[in-house]
Amino acid sequence: MFRKWYDFLASLNLGFWLMGGVMLFMAIGSFLTGEASGINDIALLSWLMAVPVAISWWLWVAIALLALLVINTILCSIDALRLRFGRTKLLHLLAPQIMHLGFLLVVFAHLLSAQGGAKQAGQALEGSIIPLPDGSTLQVDTITGQTGPYGMATDYQATLTHLSPAGPRKVVISPNHPFFHQGTGVYLKHAEFQPSPIGVIELHREPGAAAAGAGVLLFTVGNLALLFLRRGNPT
Repeated sequence: MFRKWYDFLASLNLGFWLMGGVMLFMAIGSFLTGEASGINDIALLSWLMAVPVAISWWLWVAIALLALLVINTILCSIDALRLRFGRTKLLHLLAPQIMHLGFLLVVFAHLLSAQGGAKQAGQALEGSIIPLPDGSTLQVDTITGQTGPYGMATDYQATLTHLSPAGPRKVVISPNHPFFHQGTGVYLKHAEFQPSPIGVIELHREPGAAAAGAGVLLFTVGNLALLFLRRGNPT
């Protein structure tokens, strides 16, 4: 009985079905869940605990399928290493496992962010004080930029002063150049200059960002290695 369950959980076909299932229910959720649900405003696990199952059921199903996919990935790697070790070239053996490790790191990264991530946005005038999670603050000194022919801000930036026990520090943020402090990113999302300068500033914390970056890198390296090895040799 145990062997049958092991073979089932480690099968490649199950992995394909699980991937399809995860994508299906995530697609369903994208149509059922709008901005009003607040899913993008708080940590994912906090959102799951806060909303009724009638709203979040699709995500619970996707998480269950993803958990099975993680088990399937681990067992597939164990089987490959156990059955093929010493019988094939090392790179041929390791390339798929590097991809698997990258996938597992990305899942772990999302779990970290789902538990400890945070996002907070609001309007800030010049002179506003923005508290940071570590107790330090940001003071908005100036909001400057240019306005296009239709009255929309086309190029804008904010000069901030980071006030902490280490002393004041001047920083400049713009749409593609945030300020990071102890894992919290400070982003300038929008700005207007009439009747007075005002900006939309967002604080964003993603504790899984480093793990996600490492996972994507490993997955890409493993995928490229596998494609190189199978070039001209589809078997």
